[in-house]
Amino acid sequence: MTQKLYWDDPYKIKFTAKIVSIQKGGIVLDKTLFFPLSGNQANDKGILQHNGEQSAVNAVEIIDDDIIHYVSSDFIRKIKIGNEIIGKIDWEYRYGIMKAHSSQHIFSAIFLESYNAKTSRANIEYEEVSIQLDHPINEQQLLEGLKKLNEICTSVSKDITAEIYHKGELSKIKDSIRSEIPEKEEIRLIKIDNLDMVCCGGTHLKTSIEIGPVILTDFKKGTDIRYYIGKKALNLISSLNVDLINLSDKLNTSLVEVPHKIQSYLTELEENKQFIEILKTNNLELTSKYPIDVYKSFNLFLIKYQIDSKILKKNMEQFPSNSLLVIILSENRYQIVSLSEKVSANGVVQALIKKFGGKGGGSNFTAQANLSNVPTDLIIELRGFIDSI
Repeated sequence: MTQKLYWDDPYKIKFTAKIVSIQKGGIVLDKTLFFPLSGNQANDKGILQHNGEQSAVNAVEIIDDDIIHYVSSDFIRKIKIGNEIIGKIDWEYRYGIMKAHSSQHIFSAIFLESYNAKTSRANIEYEEVSIQLDHPINEQQLLEGLKKLNEICTSVSKDITAEIYHKGELSKIKDSIRSEIPEKEEIRLIKIDNLDMVCCGGTHLKTSIEIGPVILTDFKKGTDIRYYIGKKALNLISSLNVDLINLSDKLNTSLVEVPHKIQSYLTELEENKQFIEILKTNNLELTSKYPIDVYKSFNLFLIKYQIDSKILKKNMEQFPSNSLLVIILSENRYQIVSLSEKVSANGVVQALIKKFGGKGGGSNFTAQANLSNVPTDLIIELRGFIDSI
């Protein structure tokens, strides 16, 4: 069993230990400051040293109470069981994870207390947290929860402590513990002053104010939340602040009015899209009456704008039964639509690809082609295909 020094003092960064076993790719020490990947918290990183030799440690895991530090094969060749090892953890990385984990406990406690939303899953990375709630909350509830979190993390400091209890001692306080109680004799509780108490083996801060500002990066389905803390949060806040100022200048509005202004433009854009679709529908109806060419009883049409497939299908009945449509999607992308049983749209596309290069395909009714070379006159190409059938 490896002694967990990171429980004794999570702020310590250097330690000495002895090698108790050497395994494939890794070593087990009698004690360590390296937190292993467990409980949805990322493992620590750092270095191990012996007699002037050292190896980076990027992966650490726990198996049957033994904590395995994965090191380079070259380092393993130069050590043996019983050797004394000096270990140093990457403090910036550790501290970012401590901030992230403590912030998650606070946020989860806020959601439970305010909205009876339990945390069903949490993932702790360097300065980044993802939380999944067991039932949805709305945007206003998220906003209120975020305000409370930022207040606790920046101005209203709460003490965070870790204590080891024997299982029998928890009977009087079990209803106050947010998490399930594991089947162990000794249980570690993380307490946040007048807010939260949970069974946890992770590394945590001494006070909540060490966390600093929190900024959300994602909110989906009312249950899935992601956010940054630490330098990641500060960098994103600074970047968004400058971007919003530039945007407010372009929109000729104040910074606080930018979201309202954008929403107004989005509403207007949606209305314009609907109007454009109406115009396209009307234009399609008009186009159906005037083919660009009639060749051997086939009505040939050339349409120089994209049409939504639903609108196209809905209005096909307005075209004559022997119609062939060429829709220009871009400079070298085309859609062929055939209303004739004698002509396959995919057949036309394959003929165009054979002659001009490219790729594409589809059905008898509609097909698309992305051609390597642009045809001079698509109507002439349609005539040629009709002649070949």
